[in-house]
Amino acid sequence: MGQEPSKHGRSGRWNAPILWAAPALLGVAMALAPMDGEAAPSRKGLPVSIAGTASVIDADTLEINRERVRLTGVDAPESGQKCRDAKHRFVRCGSIAANALDAWINRNPVTCAIEDRDRYGRFIGKCSVRGANMQEWLVTNGHALAYRNYSTAYVSAELKARKAKAGIWAGEFISPWDWRQGLRLDGEAPTKAMIDGKFFD
Repeated sequence: MGQEPSKHGRSGRWNAPILWAAPALLGVAMALAPMDGEAAPSRKGLPVSIAGTASVIDADTLEINRERVRLTGVDAPESGQKCRDAKHRFVRCGSIAANALDAWINRNPVTCAIEDRDRYGRFIGKCSVRGANMQEWLVTNGHALAYRNYSTAYVSAELKARKAKAGIWAGEFISPWDWRQGLRLDGEAPTKAMIDGKFFD
């Protein structure tokens, strides 16, 4: 997300009316400032963070306090997605990734720093449990990929997973973003998108 440009004035000089108005402006600012222990105003109606017991919807989406949170910077296999394991067998890698995340969380409290909302109304955020970065754990263990279209924060973790043949890197898989568009592995029934020639070697 872009940041607002700096809004400096045209001159560093202060005019006399500003000087006598300063105490009044300071009083207004103090009245509007949050008291100790009070949450600061949210950005665009977003909370600064959300925390609590998390339900794993899939390996990159949680539900906390009835709110969906999409993990920023990563993309995990979809719930119905199949991959091939090290023995070349089809496995439900999306379910495997989600179950692994659920076991790792182990009902410990999850905290997510909220950055935005996506077009589906879900919060987008960076989440942690027991002080550990959830996205980093997912990618390092081969349960998700770095979502380079949106962030390069987890590219190094992905390279480690690939070298270690962790998780989905042990076998063969379709990137989740291509799978959602209709691409499938050899041996799976072709989708309409494949039949229509959307994907080419």
